[in-house]
Amino acid sequence: MKNKILEAKGIKKSFGSLEVLKGIDIEVSEAEIVAIMGKSGSGKSTLLQILGTLDSSDAGKLSIDQKDIAQFSSKDLARFRNQKIGFIFQFHHLLNEFSALENVLIPAFIGGQKSKIVEDKAKEILDYLGLSDRLDHKPGQLSGGEQQRVAVARSLINDPILIFADEPSGNLDQESSEELHQLFLNMRKDFAQSFVIVTHNQELGNLSDRLLIMQDGSLLNS
Repeated sequence: MKNKILEAKGIKKSFGSLEVLKGIDIEVSEAEIVAIMGKSGSGKSTLLQILGTLDSSDAGKLSIDQKDIAQFSSKDLARFRNQKIGFIFQFHHLLNEFSALENVLIPAFIGGQKSKIVEDKAKEILDYLGLSDRLDHKPGQLSGGEQQRVAVARSLINDPILIFADEPSGNLDQESSEELHQLFLNMRKDFAQSFVIVTHNQELGNLSDRLLIMQDGSLLNS
């Protein structure tokens, strides 16, 4: 039986009088890809932000790696997030003044890792992602698909147990989207990586181990 990486129960969130999340229960296991789909405004991104510890819920309990997130101080939570969680966004959020390699290294340096060891590791990840000849290229010199793969490499540098992806193929063309989707499957196979992916892309949803539908602040199985 696979280990539970994430367990959330009764997650609620309101903005003023608008109830966005109405008691969400969700679990994610090791080496599992969970996709969440739904109409705009259904609460998908809000849920992802809370599960990724970037925002807090009004009610409910969240555990990641069997740790109760509510028990962390803000400083300890930031450290935990850096060590255990990776993020991939629709807009790559790469720093234009830095090379692909330097962008990948940033989370590791924030975590206090030694430069030579982590630089070799970053090069290995970029090579795995087919970017060994793009190490010194800045984001403006890379295609959209290449930029997103750099963002994927950055999410992997600290060996997270869980990666959250918010519309990761939203700005990519069809070919680059398909490559990214296959990459997620490869990462699950090669690294036992777990994903929670918010997407409008039906193909990516169908490739996932579980597809959940967000509707009016509640989660439904597809």
